This record gives sequence, structure tokens and C-alpha cells, in this order.
Amino acid sequence: MSWLRRLRYSVPGVSPSSSHQGWDEYDGPLLSGRSTVAAALARAPRRFVDLVVEPGDPELALSRDDVLAAITVGTGDGRSWTISLAEEMKPVVDTGPDVTDDDILLAAFAAHPEVTLAQHPDRECFELVLARPLRVDELLALTVDALSAAHRELARRLRIELPD
Repeated sequence: MSWLRRLRYSVPGVSPSSSHQGWDEYDGPLLSGRSTVAAALARAPRRFVDLVVEPGDPELALSRDDVLAAITVGTGDGRSWTISLAEEMKPVVDTGPDVTDDDILLAAFAAHPEVTLAQHPDRECFELVLARPLRVDELLALTVDALSAAHRELARRLRIELPD
């Protein structure tokens, strides 16, 4: 991979979790100390409650750190990204869409002004194409914001009151 291409999206002092065939992947916790990620987490609900499997079950609620640990993002150029969500996200965000007829999380990604194309090719996988390259911490913050918006919207539709 060209080091110039990696400069578009890399963060100094943060190495990818894995790299293969010109593609770098980053696990969410690698970037928890970045100000953009910390700001997105501060905007997120304190707890992402179960809305899908057993609504209100505190055992299925996720903390902000749990949510961050459930995200992996990958890119080869900073413009095309894959966002992978661990199965633990299913109770707090409709990754289907199974609960609603529309894809709330895909719509939350597509609503971001930098996103020119958003796709949902697999249950826990999203693909984004951006208008310009973003650093990996900026993309992770965008992901946390989209997850937060989708969680709040699904709770609103299901008439489930969130703790904060």
C-alpha cells in the first residue's frame, strides 16, 4: 500500500488492527483516546438499551465502551469504508431491518453530509463511500453518531423511553 494513500486516513501513533491486500482495519477501542471519538461518545446514550430482543432487559444493554468494542472499520483509501458491527449490537439497533420496514441505521449513515453512497450488503456490515477521505477517527465518530441516532429513532418508534 502506498504510504501516501494511508496518510489520507491514518492517525499518528495508531496502527491498524490488521492489514491485508491494501486494506486496513481498525477496531474501535484503538481510537478511544482520540478527541473526535470521545466527543461522539459523549453525545451517545450512556447505555444502549435492548430494543429488539428482550426490550428493557438490562443484561443486554451496552455501555459506550461496549459499543465502541463492537465496531470495526476498514478502508484502503479513506473514501470507501466498511463498517462491521459485532452481533452484540443487534439488541440495541435494528441491523435487519427486522423490527421496522425501513433500514434506520442505513438512513442514519446516509444522512451524514460526507456520505455519497451508503449500502447494507450484510446484516452487520455497512459500506460507505464519502465525498472526501476521512481519517479513521472521524469515520469512527460518524459511526458512533449514526448508531446513536438509529438507537434513539428506534426507541421513539417503539415507544420505549431511554434512560438519557
